[in-house]
Amino acid sequence: MNLLKQGCVISIGVFDGVHGGHRRVLQMLRETAKHRGLPAVVVTFDPHPRSALQPDRAPPMLVSVQRRLELLESTGCVERTFLIPFDQLRREQSADDFVRDTLIEQLGMRALVVGANFVCGKGRVGSVEYLTRLGKSEIFSVHPVPLHAALGAQPASSTVIRRLILDGDLRRAAQLLGRHHELECKVGSGRELLLPMGMCVPHAGRYCVLLRCGQGAARQANVFITSERGLRRCFAPHADFEPGTHVTVQFVEELEMVRQEEVLA
Repeated sequence: MNLLKQGCVISIGVFDGVHGGHRRVLQMLRETAKHRGLPAVVVTFDPHPRSALQPDRAPPMLVSVQRRLELLESTGCVERTFLIPFDQLRREQSADDFVRDTLIEQLGMRALVVGANFVCGKGRVGSVEYLTRLGKSEIFSVHPVPLHAALGAQPASSTVIRRLILDGDLRRAAQLLGRHHELECKVGSGRELLLPMGMCVPHAGRYCVLLRCGQGAARQANVFITSERGLRRCFAPHADFEPGTHVTVQFVEELEMVRQEEVLA
């Protein structure tokens, strides 16, 4: 069944963080779709493919799935987004079958816009070069987008941004994200902000942050992150939120690395 009978232009990826590099791909998606008079469609995955392929090396995520979908919509480049479970079937699927069965038969793909380092399919066979050859027989075109050089020779990528955040370099991470790194937390007892599981959390230290509850105005505060046996916890000593309140924490910069005993003193 072809869900988009008129055809479409597709971009594929996890799009974790929807950072500057992603937005360049999405801009090309919009331009290519407009030129062809077709809808601009994103196909994204949950969980992250590496969680299924290499569970012990699953990356900490920059944003939740819901936030990712909101950010994709906010770019103004995407008309439809399809969230595909990365399950055992997808894990074993060849690049050819994924393209033919999902992208062409189900979605009616006429063109594919991806980053220059994109790969898909079992064994990571589906490189840009491979897909370009496949497109000649399946009648679709491939439009690779060069990786945007940032931080010297490094491209803007989710991997680079995660490394910066984990190292506490939040200003440089924000430059690549196009906004402050943020986490959705729940207020616990003892003014602890309960960190979401599986997300990218800076190392132990004291941080300048912006705290926002719901649609209210953000207010500046300092928080402490501690780490004990691999478990990271976050405390906002001067915050006065009620326990159970959901708070967005936007990390502005690291103020200093601190020892556990300094936080608990």
